[in-house]
Amino acid sequence: MRRLLAALVVLAWPAALATPASASVEGSCSPTFNGVPVDRIDGLSSPLELATTDALVFSGTMESGTTTARVSIVAGPVEIDSAATAYATPATGFSATIDLGGLSPYAVGLYRIRGEADGCTAEAWMRITGRFPLATLAGLTGAGVAVAGLAGQLGAIASRRRFTGVGAALAGILTGTGAAVTAQQFGVLQPSYPALGACIAIAALTGFAVARLLGSAARERRRTRRRLRIASTTETTPSVPVVTGPAADRTAPPEPAPQPPPEPVAAPYWGYVLSDVDVFDMTDHTRIVGVLHPGTWYLVKREVGPWVHIAAGPGLDGWAARHALNRQG
Repeated sequence: MRRLLAALVVLAWPAALATPASASVEGSCSPTFNGVPVDRIDGLSSPLELATTDALVFSGTMESGTTTARVSIVAGPVEIDSAATAYATPATGFSATIDLGGLSPYAVGLYRIRGEADGCTAEAWMRITGRFPLATLAGLTGAGVAVAGLAGQLGAIASRRRFTGVGAALAGILTGTGAAVTAQQFGVLQPSYPALGACIAIAALTGFAVARLLGSAARERRRTRRRLRIASTTETTPSVPVVTGPAADRTAPPEPAPQPPPEPVAAPYWGYVLSDVDVFDMTDHTRIVGVLHPGTWYLVKREVGPWVHIAAGPGLDGWAARHALNRQG
């Protein structure tokens, strides 16, 4: 933001100097432009309106007399057309004329006009109409320069390079120059260095600010995507607890293997054993109530998980290990 404010101070100060200049008369004479007194052509709100088929006439009177009368059309510091009249003897009345028909193919719009006689100078504003501004050489050139500068600014902003703001500001020089020339052709801007500087400053600052804002938004989106990607990776990766201290030196016992689900209870069958097998009480599973011996058939009434309910003798039932029993057949 500080850099943006600094750019505003550096680039936009000519805008304060772009205020319209008023008409003026210097010297002891009574000048007019096309019969209109100079004080009535004061400022851009009331310029002298002339068509491309008209002529600009500077005339007036001077009590001391003059030997020359000169009129010129000025665009900024450049004099684009002029005409002069010379008198053999000092004349109290003077006049000089410029035909605007020769200027209309090249330029229309707003211009500063200046009339001069011996010791007298008058300046005012004139707007030339009667031709579409973009159909003139100056209007078409100004519009082309403005479009080229705007394309350069958009290209610099879209590139998202490191110096995008600087590139957009530099391209704004073309945009501002073209805009100033085009506005002058439409008669809404005075041709002067301050006006040109103001247009360039506005275009350059706008391009710089837009490039910085869009660049900041793009960087923030990249940071957000990076944070979301890191968070997603952290959530999908199982965390492994780190054991520190004395417990880290001990070997953790292996987790017990999951027990298979109990098999369905089988129908009664006869079985035998190959070695002595203890039979446990039906309710107290720690008390031995009998022993199975090899060479005898025993009735297995049912199977429950790793145990079998077996008849160990007359009236004696109990639990025996299933793996120790062999099924008949």
